[in-house]
Amino acid sequence: MGVSGNLKTMLPGDLLQWLSLGQKTGTLIVGKKAVEKKIFFKRGRVISSASNDPREYLGQFLMSHGYMSEPELMKAMQVQAESGILLGKILVMIDVIDEESLQRLMRLKAEEAIYDIFLWREGDFHFIDDEVPTMEMIPLQVDVTGLIMEGTRRVDEWQRIRLIIPNDTVIPTVMKPLESEPLDDAQKTIIAAIDGQRTIADIVLESRSSTFMVCETLYRLVRSGAINLVDAEPAKAAAVREERPVTGQIPAYREEDEVESLVQRAQQALRSKEYEKVQRLLRAAENIDPNQMRVRSAIKGAEAAILSDLRQQGLIDSRVPRVVKPIEEITSMNFTPNEGFILSRINGHYDIGSLIKISPIREPDAMLIFYKLWKDGIVDLG
Repeated sequence: MGVSGNLKTMLPGDLLQWLSLGQKTGTLIVGKKAVEKKIFFKRGRVISSASNDPREYLGQFLMSHGYMSEPELMKAMQVQAESGILLGKILVMIDVIDEESLQRLMRLKAEEAIYDIFLWREGDFHFIDDEVPTMEMIPLQVDVTGLIMEGTRRVDEWQRIRLIIPNDTVIPTVMKPLESEPLDDAQKTIIAAIDGQRTIADIVLESRSSTFMVCETLYRLVRSGAINLVDAEPAKAAAVREERPVTGQIPAYREEDEVESLVQRAQQALRSKEYEKVQRLLRAAENIDPNQMRVRSAIKGAEAAILSDLRQQGLIDSRVPRVVKPIEEITSMNFTPNEGFILSRINGHYDIGSLIKISPIREPDAMLIFYKLWKDGIVDLG
């Protein structure tokens, strides 16, 4: 028999423990906003996991650990599109990674996707009995108890981290050489992204790491005096908050009335093709009630309609964007972290489809960024 619920009433650790003790076989689906994760169980043991978050795709995860570059990922994905061969096998074939390291990192990727759920403050879950993928998966080497222990540790650690790193708008700067610091591959990628200009939100994108991994790495280095944190300029901080709004207090009026009002205003904006307004209104509705089906359905429908319309306007995968504004003018502008990431990858050679494939940003969000850059005259489309 399947079971459904909310993470506010049943914590991730309790949920995993219940499925383990019940010797369950099936698929646990956990969702928050646009992210959906699946954890596969066999007789009470976790055998693998999957996620629709681009930051948790295999190629992005390998880049976060320094195993491949963006051009290598782009090449591999082109081969995959032409051959239908799994990405991991292609990477082994072209000597990007050896088989043993690939197996180890795929297990680590599956575990990290689960640990991330422990830090969710809300989310819905649904367990489907006796439904597991038929394709071969990389089995985890950790039992449920081990997953719960590490997930719980991260919850405790996150509370300590936020005392030192209160939000993602601060900018880390290196105060002394880090050669003597014991850093693993993922931490080295994070440190390499520090340039004294990037906020933590920017570094999360640049390093392809989770917010937790970035902040945990910086937390230890801040405590040791190796790194200092400075506040971003107000305009830059506001750009970060635009993409990562913090849920505020619930209004005094009825929450469902406010959500319905926002959804209706978003639908009106969609009819008049005010795409940025649509995104802003639906994001506000999502922050009030991220798990309401009315909001999820509105977001899904709006994204499909926007993508269809953008492609009709000529914003298609094969077109090659080129920056046409002077670099001096661009550097004086304030972009959100996602906008800055996309803009920094436009080189006049990569087409839109390729840029989206190597990006840790969802396709609907990335396409809207290309549209905005095009509309504002920052890029031209070849």
